[in-house]
Amino acid sequence: MFIGFGILGVGFVFLLVYVTMSLWNSLIPALFHGPLLTFWQTAGLFILSKILLTGVAPGNHGHGGPRREWHRRYNEKYHSRCHGRMEETAAPQNAE
Repeated sequence: MFIGFGILGVGFVFLLVYVTMSLWNSLIPALFHGPLLTFWQTAGLFILSKILLTGVAPGNHGHGGPRREWHRRYNEKYHSRCHGRMEETAAPQNAE
């Protein structure tokens, strides 16, 4: 059963790389006079984009840690400032 999922996963990756290669080779040379890519160049492009866009660290990316703490503190500061401004504008002002 697990071998079947592995084969299916590898087949999906090969299909994804092939579809990307086909789209690249049909669009980029015609539009931008770019190079044609082979299957392995396209696979390398996928790996490079994965590294550049998500990083190489294993585990959940961007969920928790210092970034989450920074986001929480930013939201607290933002909401406290907005709440203070809303109270100032909501208070009636006498022009007399």
